[in-house]
Amino acid sequence: MMNEVDTLKQKIEDERIKHKKELERIKTENYDALEASQTRYQAELEIQRTNFQRQIEELKAKLQSFEV
Repeated sequence: MMNEVDTLKQKIEDERIKHKKELERIKTENYDALEASQTRYQAELEIQRTNFQRQIEELKAKLQSFEV
């Protein structure tokens, strides 16, 4: 009887450890995916900012050509 209890306790502990490791793996994957997504978003924002700056410079140049 005692041996069965010990075996059951060990199985429960093994499952608990297995689930904890799996949860950590999922958290890490999710964090990595979020970080990659954030990096892509920042890069896209930088591209948009650069394009916007270029449009502003082009408009300023056109405006100056009319003022002359």
